[in-house]
Amino acid sequence: MPNLNNHDPANAKIGIGALISHRFRGFAPRENTLNGLIAALDFGVQNLEFDVRMAKCGTPMVYHDEYALDGNGNKKYLCDYKASDYIRLGGAFSHMPTLDALFSTIKVHKNQTAKLLIDIKDLGFEHEIHALVMYYRLQYRAIYVSWVPEVLYRIHDLAPDIPLCLSHWCADVSKEVADSHDIHISKDGIIPRLDDDYMIGVRYGWASKHPLSGDILAILKTSGGGICVPQMMLSRTLSDFYHSQNLFVSTFSYTDWPSIHAHKTTLNIDMYFIDNKQIFDEL
Repeated sequence: MPNLNNHDPANAKIGIGALISHRFRGFAPRENTLNGLIAALDFGVQNLEFDVRMAKCGTPMVYHDEYALDGNGNKKYLCDYKASDYIRLGGAFSHMPTLDALFSTIKVHKNQTAKLLIDIKDLGFEHEIHALVMYYRLQYRAIYVSWVPEVLYRIHDLAPDIPLCLSHWCADVSKEVADSHDIHISKDGIIPRLDDDYMIGVRYGWASKHPLSGDILAILKTSGGGICVPQMMLSRTLSDFYHSQNLFVSTFSYTDWPSIHAHKTTLNIDMYFIDNKQIFDEL
């Protein structure tokens, strides 16, 4: 995790430890694949972010969207099919690794220092995902990330020492985002716990124009975690608040160094989600 003891951006050097490979983008033709993972590990990337969604059978799969195109170009939801059906479906399904396969690859790779930002998209499978982390003894490298606050509440109950990161919007969202997501609004930064047991196959998230507070802020602080927000929504005041709470601040997504340097100076960001491998190449 970033060193939060010195928040003077004028004296800060941005190194590979501040860069997050977002879904291994640019390291392989397809994001969230084993080929991309291995290439990023081979490069020496120190922060790897990937997404987890559930198949119908309860198998955790590594993929971002709730649906994918099959071999015929038809849109199908991941949660409607068993993992054993994915190869037959073809298209994007045939390239999706299981979380088990991804962890087994990480476990034996020579890069043993990379942190793993595990972005959990579906609710209700926290035990299964955490059990895999523990099975491969990756708990000391794990950071649990989610747009679903209840996922983080439940993970914190299971593993209070693993850092948590809440992804959320901290300003008004666009109509395009609002139309494609199930968005909840927090006016005071408080996010209550849900009564739902499961939530799968949707795009979900919270927006709060005010700094997070209450229970969600408490578990982020206790875990030694942080927040993740869109880069153009963040203000320096908000960044300074989270630093005052000893939380890291991460933003997405970057494709060039000028933007990274500018936001280090103006926003004092700790970690940057990277969508362009050239940024790593130019280190």
